[in-house]
Amino acid sequence: MKFRVGELTFTASVAESNQRESPQTGAPLRLLTIEFRAPKVEMHEQLVDAAQQHARGGVFSVDEPTEAEWRVEASGFTYVGSEPWGMHHHTWRIEQVERLSITALVLGPLTLVPYDYREELANGQLRLGARATLSDADLTTLATLTDVDVVRHGISSEPRRMRLEGYVWGDGAHGQAVAIVCADVGEPRVTLAGATPVTNILDVLLDKGILDRAEVHAARRVADVDGWAL
Repeated sequence: MKFRVGELTFTASVAESNQRESPQTGAPLRLLTIEFRAPKVEMHEQLVDAAQQHARGGVFSVDEPTEAEWRVEASGFTYVGSEPWGMHHHTWRIEQVERLSITALVLGPLTLVPYDYREELANGQLRLGARATLSDADLTTLATLTDVDVVRHGISSEPRRMRLEGYVWGDGAHGQAVAIVCADVGEPRVTLAGATPVTNILDVLLDKGILDRAEVHAARRVADVDGWAL
């Protein structure tokens, strides 16, 4: 098989091939162990750097009918022969990358069409962040939500019970919008990156009855909703 990493292209043999079911979509994902040689020291050093820098993706198999993307799960190399006539032999364990494309995000009674979306899976627990425009009526509905059934159309039709961990709202490049984060019920509490102190304080004040839900909702308004990282 032929692979491309940045500007570097190399040919590798497949030593082992397996597949597993994607925990996010249920689709089959391939796992390969590939072996290849670096005849020059410069190429060897590029490959070592590439293995470290592409743990999340960016490795492409280019001689298949449809170009596939991979991430480097593990890597290693050995030097075979005597210097300066030997050669570096590399072994990579790579996993196919699944690029997610969401069409709609359903949170209980509320349906959003995200223009920015992220999700990650850790220890079997899903966490997602989304940014989407919404109407005043939808914003009012959002303020009442806590634990809801979430469907990620375009990714999976199966509902997941998730907790709305935090949100901010306000004007953005697309008009009135919201940035939200949800996590599987039972996962340790998480918040929007960058919003941690505000969100936690508001949750505490709401739990203690110092602020009511309407006051907490108003306090979550920000000047630029697109400026809040997911």
